[in-house]
Amino acid sequence: MFNISTSQRKIFFILLSIVWGLTGFYYMFKQNFFNGVKILICGGIFIFLIAAIQRYAIRMIQLYDCNLKNKKI
Repeated sequence: MFNISTSQRKIFFILLSIVWGLTGFYYMFKQNFFNGVKILICGGIFIFLIAAIQRYAIRMIQLYDCNLKNKKI
């Protein structure tokens, strides 16, 4: 069955959060404060959308696999 471990997903989202967070804080202190806030907000929305799509896709594939196993020939 198709499965991605939760630890792999957590590591992926932690690394993605670090990239967006560091970029946002860099722009907050080196450029314009509001541009940094915009980057942090966009990064948070992006990470949330990726997590939601990934969760939905995994559930859809698991349901499809379950239906294939239960299908009578």
